[in-house]
Amino acid sequence: MMRSTSDIFDEMMAERRANSQPIPSMWADPIKPPQSTQALQLTFFDDCAALASKRWLIKGVIARGETSSWIGPPGRGKSALQSDICVHLAAGLDWRRHKTKGKCGVVYFAFERGDLVKRRNAAYAKCRNLKGLPIAVASQIINLMDPSCVDVILATIKDAGKEFGVAVGYIVIDTFAKGIAAGGGDEDKARDQNKCLTNLRRLHERADLHIAIVGHTGKDETKGSRGSNAHPADADLQVQIFGDHRVKSARVIKGNDQPEGELTAFRLEPAELGKDEDGDPITVAILAEEVFDDQVSKPERKLSDKQRNALEALAEATLSHGRDAPADYQLPHGIKTVTAEEWKTELYRRNVLDPSGKNPRARFNELCNALAAKKLIGVCDDVVWSAKATTERGGIRA
Repeated sequence: MMRSTSDIFDEMMAERRANSQPIPSMWADPIKPPQSTQALQLTFFDDCAALASKRWLIKGVIARGETSSWIGPPGRGKSALQSDICVHLAAGLDWRRHKTKGKCGVVYFAFERGDLVKRRNAAYAKCRNLKGLPIAVASQIINLMDPSCVDVILATIKDAGKEFGVAVGYIVIDTFAKGIAAGGGDEDKARDQNKCLTNLRRLHERADLHIAIVGHTGKDETKGSRGSNAHPADADLQVQIFGDHRVKSARVIKGNDQPEGELTAFRLEPAELGKDEDGDPITVAILAEEVFDDQVSKPERKLSDKQRNALEALAEATLSHGRDAPADYQLPHGIKTVTAEEWKTELYRRNVLDPSGKNPRARFNELCNALAAKKLIGVCDDVVWSAKATTERGGIRA
């Protein structure tokens, strides 16, 4: 008797079950393997107060668990400023009237001009009579777009810490653009920048330190960082260097919970390391020790039409919505402030900015940073005021 297809199928299934053979997936329901799900670590509401105090390395400037961005045109002194910070952190010395909270190890990832960074360290050793500081320089370029860079950096700082005998708390990446380019990326692309920034945030998850990123401004310094604005958006602190003359100014143009305004003013001075084979002096520029109070190099105050119109819009918004500044701002009596949103509304009303244009939020931030850099407005948190009015009343806290 001829067997039906159904009989043949039943016999085959019975035989496979008897022999414990897997049933072909085209007939069987897919069997999903059990998934091991690990929940993310949580901090609950009542425990947040324990995290209220920032863990400062340099009080008011550098904190553990954060990323800072230091920008300026080429030759303005960004890297020299970082070398100065590194030396003070490694030596446990107060930095330019900011209190250093103990010493820590430092690794300087010099993606460009590594030999120059080393010469600066040699200059500090000779001119400031320093020895044995826990500072190391890594001159190889790292592809910051590759997630494996986190393991490379961790291994490097672990080796450095063993040599130092003290944990690394501060690293410098100089420059950020070179780390993007090493992976074939483009700093103009937010996608490429965010890959690198994500990897640096993963580094924060695995190491208790501060990451200082060195970068460049664009052709128009008033617009801040060169390339995509993903970089400054990610930073907890951004400092821009101003001044082409003898005294340069380092100014906070963005602080998540730090006031914006003048951080320090500094002068570069030549330090002699010795003589070359021709008997000529070998020199390198480092920061002079003096700290300037009233000789801060001021940026050019020439205004564009848009900036001039923006100041008029701020004056109008202040007349309509102005209110006294919070007491902890310590502004002179009578200074009126407005919210950034109130000023922005007036900018839109006057067509200074186009709310339907490309990324109006970024255009507003560029305008705000440009006027703050020229010391024409004061900004703190989400509050804005006229710095001109502040100066006329005897002081400025911009």
